[in-house]
Amino acid sequence: MNTNSRPMSQSFDLLPIAERIQQYRDMADAMLLKAKATVDPDLVVQFLSMATSWHALAQQLETGNLDPESFPPIPKADDTVQDPDQG
Repeated sequence: MNTNSRPMSQSFDLLPIAERIQQYRDMADAMLLKAKATVDPDLVVQFLSMATSWHALAQQLETGNLDPESFPPIPKADDTVQDPDQG
């Protein structure tokens, strides 16, 4: 394991805005590809939700909204899974 690695958000923060926007779009595209390759409907929903969040981050940077507090949170894989007994 690389002990010099940084959390992903810090590495994105170091990029120029145009490159950061492209990275966010790339992440959104990767989530769309995962959604297309997945047969589990719950995972499809999770991947699409993550793609939407990455796309929203890119759009906010493009429009000059650089306040990270206003960005929608990137959902974790287990954030969008509902309890079958509650749903």
